[in-house]
Amino acid sequence: MTVKNAHGVSIDWDLAVINMDDDVRDALHSEIAPCTEQEFFTAYEVAHRLAYGEEWELSKANPVI
Repeated sequence: MTVKNAHGVSIDWDLAVINMDDDVRDALHSEIAPCTEQEFFTAYEVAHRLAYGEEWELSKANPVI
């Protein structure tokens, strides 16, 4: 399963989950589940920016994994 980041880059879903911050991921899951993987990924991109004040690595146009 792949998802697309805000720049349209395809990201492996399992790899994305491994690279999510546990606290941000768990809080977001409590708020929006059930949802699709793409919906969660997109919401995580926003939640990460709000939590850390910067773009998540996997949200970048050229993410480094």
